[in-house]
Amino acid sequence: MEKPRNYLIQDVTLNWCRLDKPVNPFGTEQYEAQLETRDKAKADELKANHLNVKEKEAGVYTVSLKRKAKRADGSDNGKVQVVGTKASDVIDVRTIGNGSKGNVIIWQYPYEAMGRSGIASSLTKIQVTDLVEYTGSNDVDFEMQPETVADDMPDFSKMQPKTDKTADELGF
Repeated sequence: MEKPRNYLIQDVTLNWCRLDKPVNPFGTEQYEAQLETRDKAKADELKANHLNVKEKEAGVYTVSLKRKAKRADGSDNGKVQVVGTKASDVIDVRTIGNGSKGNVIIWQYPYEAMGRSGIASSLTKIQVTDLVEYTGSNDVDFEMQPETVADDMPDFSKMQPKTDKTADELGF
């Protein structure tokens, strides 16, 4: 690949979308999403288009994509754009759950840096075609014990002070 380009990846499963705010796993703030396919031909196409495809388990192929939150000059790089299938669709990126289906556009460009060269990919836009809504996991909590007063504890509310001095006089 000689020139930068947009590359459209169609009909993939979306997992682990971190698109609301940047995460910082290795010292660089970035947005992330994992693509998954069970189609060997699609996995081969992704490999041929300079993506690092991993076989997670037999017949399940994944690609991890990212978008840096900041450009090299320190300016904001913008968030990953997320759309639905209609112009009126509003997708809350926090609700994109694992197993959602969609299409993805990445920006690819050749690079040379520190003696290395290759093709870099930047996650640009996601179209959610079938949303599996993530609602969070609020079903896990600690089991709380009821508060009890021990029988052998004195009832401090009925005790009288042993001095007639006020708290100010005592230095409190």
